[in-house]
Amino acid sequence: MRALVAELEARGLKIRVHGHGVVWVRNPAGDPAPDDKLGALMAPRLNQEVWCRPNGGDHALWWWAWAAPERNQPPDLEPLCPVDEPRRAADAIAHVLAVPFADVPVT
Repeated sequence: MRALVAELEARGLKIRVHGHGVVWVRNPAGDPAPDDKLGALMAPRLNQEVWCRPNGGDHALWWWAWAAPERNQPPDLEPLCPVDEPRRAADAIAHVLAVPFADVPVT
């Protein structure tokens, strides 16, 4: 898990590690401006949760955790990549959370 956290932080993403192999990743480029109170209330932010879980065999995988189709259900898990490929996982997560043209001023 430390290797994935380091890879994600190197890409400028913010991470919260939760127990039981759960990592919550946020791209701060998707956050509203600090003085935008309405934006702070309305902004969904750019977040992604990934889980480290066995794949049913001898190996563990990183799994995308997607919202369940029904309320109060566990998330849908989709395989991302083997746990021993943190760079591959970080590349995919950073791609999903990318904000194209985030540094371009809004006119």
